[in-house]
Amino acid sequence: MKKLVVIRGGGELATGIAHRLYNTGYQVLMLEKEYPSAIRRSIVFAEAVYEGEKKVERLTCYKAAHLSEAEKMLKDGKLVILVDPEAACLAKLKPRILVDAIYAKRNMGTSKDMADFTIAIGPGFTAGKDVNCVVETTRGHNLGRLIYEGQALPEKETIEVRALMRASHSINAPCDGYLEAGHPLSYIVKKNETIAKLHMDGGHVFEIKAPVEGVLRGLLHDGCPVRTGLKIAEIDPSTMPTNCVTISAKSRCISGSVLEAILMWENANVKKSRLPWKK
Repeated sequence: MKKLVVIRGGGELATGIAHRLYNTGYQVLMLEKEYPSAIRRSIVFAEAVYEGEKKVERLTCYKAAHLSEAEKMLKDGKLVILVDPEAACLAKLKPRILVDAIYAKRNMGTSKDMADFTIAIGPGFTAGKDVNCVVETTRGHNLGRLIYEGQALPEKETIEVRALMRASHSINAPCDGYLEAGHPLSYIVKKNETIAKLHMDGGHVFEIKAPVEGVLRGLLHDGCPVRTGLKIAEIDPSTMPTNCVTISAKSRCISGSVLEAILMWENANVKKSRLPWKK
């Protein structure tokens, strides 16, 4: 499978990348954990881990029960997701291209020796050391920039992201437990309305209330295990409900940069030209 790209992660940015690469002719295998924690479930392929399949903008991702099934589905032309958080399948697949799109703001175990060409999304990686290329994810002038030496900017320190956080209201878990979702995504919630419940040990229940009125843009999957401090929901007071079911501008920008990096690498190998990180 020479056109195979393995993507670690199945969240919002990973979905945008998978969507673009698949539509441009690549075989795509996504790797996720057993209980994905992406909150914008309407637009993430990680939801296929729970539901068996997930459609985002006319493209469906299918869950494989094991590696041999994933290989068959890939050969049949399907976009596939597999529960494999440790990326153990790489030993057998030996992919030429690997994209770390977990977006944990730290390296969760990706290294350059995992594939011939490795790309990482956002902060937490050093281009030239951990991976071959890093894609900038901070909003602003450098969004989508390809980095071949050094690191992406730490997003929490930028003015643009602080402004975005004021526009959207994130809700973090106040305690450990299991989430009971109260509303579907795109639902219009009112201030102080209960949007979910956390079931804790001992039978205790904590109600999660909306801090503002707006569109329920993100909410963890029903039954998902939650740890204290984990982002579990997002309410956007300005977004139209229809925006909750389409790939965002940021995801499109970053996915385009990933495609550019891959094509540059492939063309350089064909033409035997010097690669950017070897100058």
